[in-house]
Amino acid sequence: MSYSSGEYRRGESSGKATAALVLGILSLVMCGILSIVAVIVGHSAMTEIDRYGLEGRGPATAGLVLGYIALVLWGIGLLVYLSN
Repeated sequence: MSYSSGEYRRGESSGKATAALVLGILSLVMCGILSIVAVIVGHSAMTEIDRYGLEGRGPATAGLVLGYIALVLWGIGLLVYLSN
């Protein structure tokens, strides 16, 4: 069994970017805490991509955008609920 040394190779994709995209998609369906998690993981993925030169900027950006959209929709829904 081989264990990773924690180093990244050139051309390797960021797992956090994929996680941010999945969380962003799920946050649109579930609207809630997942949107906050998607934004945090998305920013973490962007930092990781910049620091180590990894691939995956597209999925990380998409996860961030979807997370922010879900966060705004969640806020609007909360305001509508509280106004009634």
